[in-house]
Amino acid sequence: MPLRSKHGNFDIPEISLSDFFLERIKEYGDDIALIDNTNEEKQLTFRQVYEQIQSCGRFFQKQMIGKGDVVCLITQNCVEYIVATVGVVSCGATISLCNPSYKEGEIQHIFKITEPKIVIASEKSIDTIKQVLNNNPENQVQKIIVIGKSNEFETWDDIIISNKNNRENIVPTCKISPKKDLAFLPYSSGTTGMPKCVMHTHYGTIAMILASWHHLNYQRGDVFYNERPLYHGGGYFFLLVALQGGLCVIMDQKFDVEGTLAAIQKYKANHMLLVPPNLLKLSQTELHHKYDTSSWKSSFIGGASIPPTALKEVIDRFNIRIFPCYGQTECFPVSWNDKVDQFIDSAGSIAVNSEIMIVDPNTEKELKSGEDGEIWVKSTHMAAGYYKNSEATEQAINKDGFLRTGDIGHIENEMLFVVGRLKEVIKYNTFQVPPAEIEHVLMKHPGLKDAAAVGVPDEACGELPKAFVVRKMESVTTDELHELIKNELVDYKHLRGGIQFVNHIPKSILGKIDRIELKKWAMKNENL
Repeated sequence: MPLRSKHGNFDIPEISLSDFFLERIKEYGDDIALIDNTNEEKQLTFRQVYEQIQSCGRFFQKQMIGKGDVVCLITQNCVEYIVATVGVVSCGATISLCNPSYKEGEIQHIFKITEPKIVIASEKSIDTIKQVLNNNPENQVQKIIVIGKSNEFETWDDIIISNKNNRENIVPTCKISPKKDLAFLPYSSGTTGMPKCVMHTHYGTIAMILASWHHLNYQRGDVFYNERPLYHGGGYFFLLVALQGGLCVIMDQKFDVEGTLAAIQKYKANHMLLVPPNLLKLSQTELHHKYDTSSWKSSFIGGASIPPTALKEVIDRFNIRIFPCYGQTECFPVSWNDKVDQFIDSAGSIAVNSEIMIVDPNTEKELKSGEDGEIWVKSTHMAAGYYKNSEATEQAINKDGFLRTGDIGHIENEMLFVVGRLKEVIKYNTFQVPPAEIEHVLMKHPGLKDAAAVGVPDEACGELPKAFVVRKMESVTTDELHELIKNELVDYKHLRGGIQFVNHIPKSILGKIDRIELKKWAMKNENL
């Protein structure tokens, strides 16, 4: 039988995400909601966020954007992010979150799936987006809106200013089916293949917010420092969680040990999300003597395996509480560890409103306590599947509603331990790197016969993408292959694990790449 959460269950309101969020922040009035650490003059009160979301919603309503439509947001972390996303959702449309560092081919892949009617983008991304649209005459984009300055397109400030005094339809009216209608689409590779759009409904997103809030125990008025990218599901989830709870969010664009500690001191930050590579850096720094970080109370950490020694070092060095947790873009949280003192290497007990099964990945039979198998989860805050990809959805979610996580683990003393992964996706610095995407780019080279990519272990980054290639032309060099990848894929997908020339790529009888064997080759570093 599936193991249910000891935290029990609670009901989720069946309303739209925008109604839920606006009702929550309405009471916080003139408290500061957002501060941009890269430009402190840019800050918004909760009242301003509330009014700007209404203004944004009215604008998109006038553009005839509604249910079934997708708006794509392509920008770095900024105070406009929450206004844009909730504003789009308020008129019934779905928001697609896209990495602003993506190259032309990567954005084209996203546009092909989502077919956005409007693109909101930072001025830094405009040239790439124009290339995408010029090279794809079949695109559905009707309008581009620029966050920043532009002489060519309408700007975000123009939209907010032109609609702020129009008080009709305080929140655009749209009948929402919370359990069916989609709120936003982050991206994931699931257990295999190219990036896919993860479908989060209004109901599921609200359930995620409330489940996370249940475990966090934050207080209104606390300060949350965030440098995690908001196009990443985890970063955006916790922006929603913090703001709906009345926390002030300090928005930053990158993690830097000294910069982060300086921000904690400056804003008296109380909480932040950590990822393992950043935890490792904090465990090794001596800069903690330079800054007053006594306001820092707690952090939660996830995204990859967590070195227990580094975890304990940060806890002791900064005198904070750290809560390891486990989840993925398709479902967060799955588990939460509030007993680090007793189970430092555990991913925690099963999250509220959730149940877990450990199954044999070959037979799909449930395993006993302590036995390693694939982790299956079912919860109120689980994704509905993958957008316009019923095959991938059926592979990921079984007939009983359990999500196959692709991760291997076991349950002992009602605590979940994650020990490995079945899925092919490479985890570099908590970012997902689909091997298929690297392989697709490599095979554009006329001098290659075959290619495969895997992740190789790295203490600081989790895994480094590495490629194995079979040459058709002996003149092909690693330098030109590295250059090919750099020209077409975002930085974190670059082949930091190296390129190895081989005579063949090991494959199963069905022709699937044998990545387990490839990882053995990578560890031996043999030129086979």
